[in-house]
Amino acid sequence: MKKVLLTRSKDDIERDRKLFEKEGFEVIALPLIQDVPLDFDVPEGPFDFVLFQSQKAVKYFFAKCSLTGKEKILAVGEKTKAEVEKHGYNVWAVPTKFYAEEVAKLLQGYGGRVLIPRSSAGREEAIESLRKLGFEVVPLDVYETKLLDYPPEEFEAKVRPSDFLVFASPSAVKGFFANLQKLRDKSLLKDKKVVCIGKTTKGEWEKTFGTPCETPEKPTMEDILRLLKKLA
Repeated sequence: MKKVLLTRSKDDIERDRKLFEKEGFEVIALPLIQDVPLDFDVPEGPFDFVLFQSQKAVKYFFAKCSLTGKEKILAVGEKTKAEVEKHGYNVWAVPTKFYAEEVAKLLQGYGGRVLIPRSSAGREEAIESLRKLGFEVVPLDVYETKLLDYPPEEFEAKVRPSDFLVFASPSAVKGFFANLQKLRDKSLLKDKKVVCIGKTTKGEWEKTFGTPCETPEKPTMEDILRLLKKLA
C-alpha cells in the first residue's frame, strides 16, 4: 500500500483522509500549518465586487461580517463557491482557472471597489492586476497561517516511510523546509515523489528545493488523487 504524506491543516487532512483511503492509499498526517482567525475591523462599503480566493477566507469573513447582497461575488474554485452559497449569497462568477490573470480577465471592462478577504500571507498578484485595471482594491486580512514545528525524530518518522509528499500551499512547503533543516540527514527526500496542488505551490517548492514537483490538471485534492493513482 502506497503511503501519502498530507501536510495541510489538521482539519483539512481529516477531511481529505477518506478521499485517499477510499482509493487504497495509506495516509500519514503531518499538519505543517494552522489557520488562526484574526481580529479585524469590518470594512466600510459599499463594494462593487468581493473576491474570495479560498474557503477559509469565506468562513472567517462571514463569522464577523455580512454583505448587502448587491455586490458581485467572485469565488475561486467550486468549493469556495459552495462555501459562499452556504452563507446565503449568490456567486456572480467562478474563474475557470485559479489564477490572478483569470480574475482580471473576468473584470475587464468593469470598474469600482473590490474587497478581498484573505490570509495575512496572501499573495499580491490579484491586487496588483486589479489596480492596474483601475479598481480600488481593499485587501482585508481575516486569518493568518502559522507554521508548525516538530521534534526532529517525529518529523523524520512521518516523512521517511512516505512514498508521496503532497503540498497544497506555499506555507506548507515553508513549514516542511523549516522542519527539514533541523535534521542532520538531509537525504530524507530521496526517492520521494512530490506533488504540489498548483503553480504557486510548485514555484515555492522548486525555488526552495531546486527539484521539480508534479502538479495535477486542476488545483483540487480530487485531481491530486487522480495524479497519484497514475504515478503509483
